[in-house]
Amino acid sequence: MKNPFKKEDNNSALIAFVAIGAIAAGAITYLYLKKRSALKAATNEVKEHATDYLKPHHLKKKRTTDLHDLGKIAG
Repeated sequence: MKNPFKKEDNNSALIAFVAIGAIAAGAITYLYLKKRSALKAATNEVKEHATDYLKPHHLKKKRTTDLHDLGKIAG
């Protein structure tokens, strides 16, 4: 029969839970920082690509014709 007045020692379980929690927190922090740096690199790439479209392009002017010019061409 167990002694009802003897206290159970659960310190090892408490230490194990604290250690597992610390490891999990470290892993989450590592993955967060890794993902953040990858996103920052991808953002810089996209920003560089987006500025290519903002540069002025020297396009040829479209030729426009008036109705009088169309009449000369057709007739």
